[in-house]
Amino acid sequence: MTAIDKLLAVLSQLPSSIQWNETSQTVYRVAINGLTDEDIKGGCQRILTRCKFRPTPSEVLNYIAIEKYGDAQPHMVIHDISEGIRLGADPNKLHPTVVLVLKKTGGYRAWRIEPPLKGQQLQDVINEVHIVRLTDYINEQRSK
Repeated sequence: MTAIDKLLAVLSQLPSSIQWNETSQTVYRVAINGLTDEDIKGGCQRILTRCKFRPTPSEVLNYIAIEKYGDAQPHMVIHDISEGIRLGADPNKLHPTVVLVLKKTGGYRAWRIEPPLKGQQLQDVINEVHIVRLTDYINEQRSK
């Protein structure tokens, strides 16, 4: 049984308002296409320990990305950006996830006085950045 098959088996057992069938299975299979077994295993483990209901395909990708790149909670990102500003650090030398969040939110200038995004809005940007990083990784894997 491959890592993809194991992940799909886990997903099929989680409750959802969407019936598990061949079509839904294909949607998840397409979403994770191009990932290594190790990446999928890490995401599967995270889903097993955190999900009461079946996550959407984008949430599955986010769980895999968090497992691969590390969790980036809003307070952690705000701290890293604030420290970067305080120390006058080159924003491109920060953690890659933080660099992408900065680019999406207007750079240091937008963060000088107060964070432009907080809470769930910032978490949504972080999730989007995680998926962008994972997508870039998948594309890199495919071009090898």
